Amino acid sequence: MFISERVFQNLELDYIFNRITVYTPYGEQCKKEMKPFLREEKEFLLEEYNRIEKVVSLLEKHRYTFVEMRSIFKHIKDLRGSFKRIEEDEVLSTVELFEIKSFLFFLLKLDDLLKKLKWNVPKNLKIMPMPSLMDLLDPEKSGVNTFYIYDAYSKKLQTIRKKIKDIESQIHRSKKEAREALQKELNIKIRPNGEVLVNKSNREMVEALEKCKGLIYSSETYMNITFKVKLDESLDEKFKELDELKLQEEEEEFIVRTQLTQELKKKLDDFYRNIKAIGALDLLIAKGYLAVGMKGVKPQVSDVEKLHIVEGRHIKVADTLRKQGKEFTPITVNLKKGVTCITGANMGGKTISLKLIGILSAMAQYGLFVPAKAMTFSLKDYIFFSLGDLQSTDMGLSTFGAEILEIKKIIERVNERGLILIDELARGTNPAEGYAISKAIINFLKNKNTITVVTSHFDGLTDDEEVYHLQVKGLEGIDYETLKQEIESQCEFGIEIVHKYMDYRLIEVKNKNKVPRDAINIARLMGLQEVLLKEAESHLEKC
Repeated sequence: MFISERVFQNLELDYIFNRITVYTPYGEQCKKEMKPFLREEKEFLLEEYNRIEKVVSLLEKHRYTFVEMRSIFKHIKDLRGSFKRIEEDEVLSTVELFEIKSFLFFLLKLDDLLKKLKWNVPKNLKIMPMPSLMDLLDPEKSGVNTFYIYDAYSKKLQTIRKKIKDIESQIHRSKKEAREALQKELNIKIRPNGEVLVNKSNREMVEALEKCKGLIYSSETYMNITFKVKLDESLDEKFKELDELKLQEEEEEFIVRTQLTQELKKKLDDFYRNIKAIGALDLLIAKGYLAVGMKGVKPQVSDVEKLHIVEGRHIKVADTLRKQGKEFTPITVNLKKGVTCITGANMGGKTISLKLIGILSAMAQYGLFVPAKAMTFSLKDYIFFSLGDLQSTDMGLSTFGAEILEIKKIIERVNERGLILIDELARGTNPAEGYAISKAIINFLKNKNTITVVTSHFDGLTDDEEVYHLQVKGLEGIDYETLKQEIESQCEFGIEIVHKYMDYRLIEVKNKNKVPRDAINIARLMGLQEVLLKEAESHLEKC
């Protein structure tokens, strides 16, 4: 497995995938079926990158064409149920035939739009209009996106409908003549539907209407009585004949629908090819929009085990900060196989940096552009991410127990090429044992094929020359006195002010003996008593 559900959730990759906006049911299916490209699929991944790059390029020049295309996508219905019914020799309804005609109509429009782009569309994205079926479902060549069982389908149907129309005309004429005769006789206005409404207070009119043989009582309210024109008994036969003809019409329409369904069945393979192409096209365009929206770049794939990110951005955090009127500090990191340890104060963004490495690596391997200025990476067999506050309530395990259980599973895969990310290694136990276990794990992983990145607050883990040490730059170079005065003047915003001045970039630590002091400096800025800080510094000098 490339990435477990837990790792997917902990990296919050759903935030990225939710931004891949598809509009067709077929695009939604393609999105659900998205899989990472594995090492042996490098060529396919490069092809996918090139396709996204092409869409991004076309979006810059033909944005309105893509708007039109996505507008069509929104109207495409899921026809797979109808296709299944065709396969099983069931007869399609008029509504289903209309939906299929609409689909054929949309195929023509999409094909025209793709031609406008002058895009040499990859084979799996090619839309194939089906003109013969368009003619079948539009026998009158109206070119209108509507459908009914046309007279042109059957001479018999045409004859039946003509008879129906003639009889309905006769009935309508008889009703009209009866209505006009009564209006003249009674000197009243009768509605086109044959109803007469009279106020109960008009007793003379009520009595006259009750005595009229051409009217019958229909209904009444508190204020009014409604009478209706009585139909001539000679029309009864006409109504019976009309019912019989409508039954014949229904039977003949069923025969026509059966014939149309059989014709559509011959082209089912073409239908399935088209919905597959529409799904792939919908998803590809969505990936292009994602790349443009997050100012993403095409990752470069290396055969050498490495991960180089230049000014990468954590999109979710960046979006949150933007809403607060703040900016995300881009992270640059250059990793190779072995172990890298990131240190720094707890509010220094180590976890964000670790997540960013995991998110961008996963995005790249899922065939997406990444939010960075540049990125070069090698394909991995898996990505593992252990979050510092991991707990397993289902199994009743402590934080430490759950973490070790996860690490045990991944240690069994160290002979594969993986990316292992561990946040605050062994934080869930006592410091002495936590350090010992962390040291053992780092020593085990440092010569493996994996790229391992851990964050830790344990001293001594980076003493080994083979462990690459990165540190959050933090408050290095800041004028603490000026910063302290700013915090004292706005004490309720102290934490926010520190965050404003914190530099979250990662820098290489070459002096292994230099102990970082960000935690003590932050404590001093937050107003912790000086006597305590002096004692803390004296203890630090002894380390």
